[in-house]
Amino acid sequence: MKNKIDSILTTTLQHCFNNGKLNQTPLPDYTVEIPNHSDHGHFATNLPLTLAPSQKRRPTEIAQIIVDHLMDSEDILLKVDIAGPGFINFTIRTEQWHKCLAQIIALKDDYGRSRQGNGEKVLVEYVSANPTGPLHLGHGRGAALGDTLCRILAYCDYRVTREFYINDAGRQIQLLGESIYSRWKQMSNRNHPFPENAYHGDYIVELAKEISNQTDLDGLTQDQAIAHCAKLGKEKMLQEIKRDLADFGMTFDVWYSETDLFSSGLLDKSIETIKGTGYLYEKDGAIWIKTSELGDDKDRVIKKSDGEFTYFASDISYHLEKWKRGFSKAINIWGADHHGYVQRMKGALKANGIGEEWLTVLLIQLVKLWKGGQELKMSKRAGQFVTLRELMDEVGVDAARFVFLSKNHDSPLDFDIDLAKKHDSDNPVYYVQYAHARICSIFRKAEEEGISLTQDPKTVLERLILNEEMALIRSMAEFPSLLETICIVFEPHRLTYYLTELASLFHKYFNLGMKVPENRIICGDSSLSLARLFLADAIRIVLYNGLTLLGIHAPERM
Repeated sequence: MKNKIDSILTTTLQHCFNNGKLNQTPLPDYTVEIPNHSDHGHFATNLPLTLAPSQKRRPTEIAQIIVDHLMDSEDILLKVDIAGPGFINFTIRTEQWHKCLAQIIALKDDYGRSRQGNGEKVLVEYVSANPTGPLHLGHGRGAALGDTLCRILAYCDYRVTREFYINDAGRQIQLLGESIYSRWKQMSNRNHPFPENAYHGDYIVELAKEISNQTDLDGLTQDQAIAHCAKLGKEKMLQEIKRDLADFGMTFDVWYSETDLFSSGLLDKSIETIKGTGYLYEKDGAIWIKTSELGDDKDRVIKKSDGEFTYFASDISYHLEKWKRGFSKAINIWGADHHGYVQRMKGALKANGIGEEWLTVLLIQLVKLWKGGQELKMSKRAGQFVTLRELMDEVGVDAARFVFLSKNHDSPLDFDIDLAKKHDSDNPVYYVQYAHARICSIFRKAEEEGISLTQDPKTVLERLILNEEMALIRSMAEFPSLLETICIVFEPHRLTYYLTELASLFHKYFNLGMKVPENRIICGDSSLSLARLFLADAIRIVLYNGLTLLGIHAPERM
């Protein structure tokens, strides 16, 4: 419905421009929103206020011109008012809301789907954890964000590629091998030294046992044994990461290896490409890129004086390779500690003629885990952090995904294990899932009483007149535009907010019948019962579609 109001406004503006009622100007950045107070109508726009500077007229005067020339071809508006300093409030005809409800029922699983993306190719890279240890809570939050964003983008007709960048080259892999080797040596010699900055945790001991059982490390030189431990350790950790992500509901289209980037020669080719831009120079035997001229706070080394490439060099090459694959937009989901890395990456891309808008980076803030009122900081297995696997085993996948998406990614998140395991309305994921299950139970009761939704819903929907019923329909009408907004602002947490509010509206509506029998969904009036069952079916559809986009089950019984 919000899109219809927007269409009316844009059509009206063009009409006013063509007829000289308003001066022709670019379309301003206005909003169409739901007012905080119901007496202000169903929607409100600030369009006259945003037009005032270019028109050099008072907003109220502009508002009157727009209202006088509204192009409401579908006759959806019941009332239009000018309010405050120049807002326009719109009230929609009741029959239009009934039509919207009928559309939800007709579209079913496709309700909310759109052609917004028009097949645009988008690459989303997320998680991309080093295969040197198990996934932790930060990886889980990034995984939930990335996967849900991909689901919503695909639902709105974007051609999405899900990609995991495997950091399987460089010092961290060497250090993994040294850590495993040292733990193996300590099995027979407790005093064997452990490398500085090595990887701790029981998983290193487990890897040492597995690898030593498969290979006679005594038959290898120390360097050979470390290299072998690094290779097998990396492979085993990557297998575990893939298992954990699969169990968390993740699928990836591409697993892109940093090692392959080096072995393919692509890195050297990328450096040669950058040389041609004039942004490289040599200093102290190293090769530098002039990112300070492109928005960074200083220039960066991409090849050290010893001939070794930096991580920045491989990242530049990797992103240039993304560009060459023909994606019109790239989205990266990184940890908050990469904040200073964003602008230098955009600068490097800019040096290669790639606009800053091509790459969007979403930074994941920290997650703190709480249980029994205490923050959990240690893991029996990892030693330094709680693993995603431990969290899934403790609270389940659905609760973990929902809580990870309960706040915007750029805000720190407190994850309360006790709350996530509750089976009551305090637990937001239970609250939403229970709304879906409750509706399914209503339909089981209807079936027992021989009631089925076989007739055209339009014949009975006019019976829906309660304020609570209209509030539910208006809420569901916003679902498609919500998804389109998420595709623009990349904030999937808005969907968890929305579903929680819709579930709340439904539970309150259902409880009306607990107090007054004639307000029950299945009541003594057959046509009214049918109308309310159609309403309940639409709510079930929206809850199901929303939960599915979050990667969360919509149970029929709880």
